[in-house]
Amino acid sequence: MANEIDTGVSNGVLHENISQAAQYTFQENAMLRNLVTMYDMTNTPGLTASIPVWPAATAVSALTAGADLSNDSALAAVTAVDITAAEYGNMSTIQDIVVEASPSDVGADVGRQLGGALASAMDETIVDLFTSFTNGVGAAGAEVTPETIMAAAATLRSNSVPMQGLVCVLHPLAAFNVKKTLLNAGGNFGASPDLANQAGREYFVARIGGVDIYESAAVDVDGSDDMVGAVFHPAAVGMALKRDLRIALQRDESLRGFEVVASAAWGAGIIDNVKGVKITGDAAI
Repeated sequence: MANEIDTGVSNGVLHENISQAAQYTFQENAMLRNLVTMYDMTNTPGLTASIPVWPAATAVSALTAGADLSNDSALAAVTAVDITAAEYGNMSTIQDIVVEASPSDVGADVGRQLGGALASAMDETIVDLFTSFTNGVGAAGAEVTPETIMAAAATLRSNSVPMQGLVCVLHPLAAFNVKKTLLNAGGNFGASPDLANQAGREYFVARIGGVDIYESAAVDVDGSDDMVGAVFHPAAVGMALKRDLRIALQRDESLRGFEVVASAAWGAGIIDNVKGVKITGDAAI
């Protein structure tokens, strides 16, 4: 009879535990995807989504009875924005001895780490676009205040951007001053909106002038302790999802363990620059 080795580690159970934890963490912590316009590219050929951008209609006037209408020339100037998806991923190796010796569910622990890492990467893809908005308020070294956010919202409204759905995303250290100002003034933070994931509810800061404010550590802080957040309408930013989170396992016998690979594919881009305003401000306490 041939010698048999039982590692005590079930590939199927391990994969299930990792996948469930990774999927849940990814869906719950990829907050910003809920604040932009999503384009589903799953099960479609190609990596690029071409998004048509329609200009505003301009030739609107009083009509004369019996008069024929002509085409609005502005509507003929339709442009397109291409969003190209790229693959993102991370890998970890789980050794048998760790699974056998740990009192916790190692698969779930690793799944949460991998899912959280990809969620952060997805959020960073969106916040990296904020500097591309042409219009801006605030300044380097200046505290972000409720007035700053209202100024950004006023800029959008002056460009006929709908108020419904306006959101603001700030670094937590910049949002701190907004919260402090509201508390000192005895202001009402407003109720958290009904969002699809827990992260959106947990990172909701306040509602000011019809703008829902969120804080995210994905917003970069430079060497001078300044950050660039934004107030924007969901139609300002688009995200193309080519492939949702995938977990794969491969046995590495020489290491007595499993390689765990987490990957997904997405891309993001500015769809309508007029519908976003960047906020520059201090991100230090």
